[in-house]
Amino acid sequence: MQCKLCEGACLSFYDEYMSCETYHCKTCDFMFKDQKHIVDTAQELKVYQQHNNSEENLGYVQMFEDFMQQTFMPYQDKIKDVLDFGSGPTPVLASLLAKKGFRTDHYDKFFAPEKCYEEKTYDLITSTEVIEHIYDVHEVMDLFYRHLRQGGFLALMTQFHPTSQEAYLKWWYRRDPTHISFFTPKTFQVLAKEHGFMLLFNDNKKLILLQKK
Repeated sequence: MQCKLCEGACLSFYDEYMSCETYHCKTCDFMFKDQKHIVDTAQELKVYQQHNNSEENLGYVQMFEDFMQQTFMPYQDKIKDVLDFGSGPTPVLASLLAKKGFRTDHYDKFFAPEKCYEEKTYDLITSTEVIEHIYDVHEVMDLFYRHLRQGGFLALMTQFHPTSQEAYLKWWYRRDPTHISFFTPKTFQVLAKEHGFMLLFNDNKKLILLQKK
C-alpha cells in the first residue's frame, strides 16, 4: 500500500475495535483508515449532530482561546480577514474571532454549506478538529493555499497520533468512525513542503501553524 500523501511504503495492521485496516507511512508518519471503512455522508452527519458545544461551555471556549493564543495571535497585527473552515453545528470559534475584531467568515460542509470563501482570500484560515475527517488531504491543502494571501497563516488543530502501533490501538481519538486521517508534526512538514507553506509552530500534541510562502 502506498501512502496517500507522499507515496511512501506503508505498514498495515488491523484494528479489531474499529473492524478496520489501518495504514502507517514510515516516510511521512501519516496514518489512515482503509477507504472501504469510511462512513457515508448520512452517518457522518449523525455523528456531528451529537456535538453540542456553545459559548456557554466555558471549557470549550477556553480550548479555542488557548488555540488562538498559541498559534496565530502573536501575528495578529498582520491579520484582518479570517475564514473558519469546518465551523461545526455552532460556530463558536468564528464568534470568538469576530469579538477580537477580525472580519470573519465561516464554512461547514453540513451546517454552513454556502461556499462563502469563493472569490475571496484571507490573512488567516483556521480549521479545528476538521482535517482528521478529510479523505483527500491534498485537495483541502490546495484549497487553503488558494484562499490565503501571500504570507497568510493556516492554523490547525488535530490530535497527533501516537508513534507506535500498540499505542495507536489504545488511542481514544481513532474510535470516532468519522476520524480517518491522522498526523504528526513530521506529516505536516511534508505537507508544508508539498503545498508551498512554512511550518512556524507545533506544540507536539495537536496544534500547527503554517504560513504561505
